[in-house]
Amino acid sequence: MFDENSIVDRILRGDDAAFERVIARYEHRVYQYALRFLGRQEDACAATEEIFHRMYRQIASCTDQQLSAWVFRIAAEVCAEYQHRLRGAKVSVFRLRDPFHREEHDLAEEIRLQLLRLARQQREVLLLHDLCGLNDEETGVVLGLDVSGVRLRLSRARKNLRDLLIRQNALGQPDAVQHGACQHYRELCSQYVDECIADRDKEDLLDHIQTCPACSAYLNDLTVIGRSLSHLEEEQPPEELRENIIAAARQQAEHVQQHRRRMVHRPIVVILGMTAALLTLLCSGVLGGLFVNSRYSAEPEESVPMAGSGEIARSIQEEIHVPDVVTANSYAFVIAAKGKTDLPELSTSAVLLAGDSGDGVEYYAVENDLSLARKLADGMESVGYEMETVNSNQLVISSSASQGLFIIIYQDS
Repeated sequence: MFDENSIVDRILRGDDAAFERVIARYEHRVYQYALRFLGRQEDACAATEEIFHRMYRQIASCTDQQLSAWVFRIAAEVCAEYQHRLRGAKVSVFRLRDPFHREEHDLAEEIRLQLLRLARQQREVLLLHDLCGLNDEETGVVLGLDVSGVRLRLSRARKNLRDLLIRQNALGQPDAVQHGACQHYRELCSQYVDECIADRDKEDLLDHIQTCPACSAYLNDLTVIGRSLSHLEEEQPPEELRENIIAAARQQAEHVQQHRRRMVHRPIVVILGMTAALLTLLCSGVLGGLFVNSRYSAEPEESVPMAGSGEIARSIQEEIHVPDVVTANSYAFVIAAKGKTDLPELSTSAVLLAGDSGDGVEYYAVENDLSLARKLADGMESVGYEMETVNSNQLVISSSASQGLFIIIYQDS
């Protein structure tokens, strides 16, 4: 039996086998979601690995939530971020229509193609609800909507998908005659397909389609589309995908254990070092001189400009709200970069913590390795990025932190 509460507790206690059970339970559906959202197998595999990697890092945030909704919320976030990183890598979904061979169209294949043309929010709700099988309430938890909001977004997504399929000649041309009340009944058609329509509304709808060929055809098309979506041919994930996910989780667990072991010994080393430094200063008289003379210096020394006092750091301090998933950690250093081009080197050397939420900003965690940080910074400067170190009150900066942070601000081309 799969008990969500107990399995999360076991993972938090360091039980790797419990996380492997979560992988086994959700890997297939998460991969199907990523594949239909992104369109290509290699992208779906990379996104699926990142989804489970983020789940492992953030599992503590799942203690007061339903596990399945939490899993798919992370899946939706990661896939949206991954799609943003694929800027310019457009998937071609247009095809010349052939009216003489419409009956030979593979509707399922056309649906897969036209899903990629839907707006992100509409694609999300269709995939979560109709492909992954989440109900209205679960879909709402994932997307931050109430039940009425989910049903409205579903209705609009299905309408737009139908319009795209008609343009590609995958469905019959709609009846041009419509009544003024058709918009209301088309909202009811979506509820009818989901079997969540009130009895009175159902009677009104069935009466209406007896006299309205346009709405009758619309309901029939939604039924066909819904059936096709829920029965899309599933593609098995590559055999090595689960092995890669498990290996990454074990590596992350080992990293956490090493960090904890370092933190156990670090306070002793720090105290001994500080004590030795204080004794040296006292013996040399320097510390005493500081106490005696600091209040009476004739002229203040010329101040060195604080790192991060430039334009980029100011915008982070005053204009950008850093996501909670980023502020929850501490960092040995924070570097902000502003530019226009993609940064594939950063994607392979760092972990994306949060992506574009409309402000064009991405946050990457890297190991506390100054040589790596310099290498990444040099690479960004070589393609025209402006660089600054940042000291923001939104972030905790500590020399003992095990990671650093790169904040990437993309400028409009």
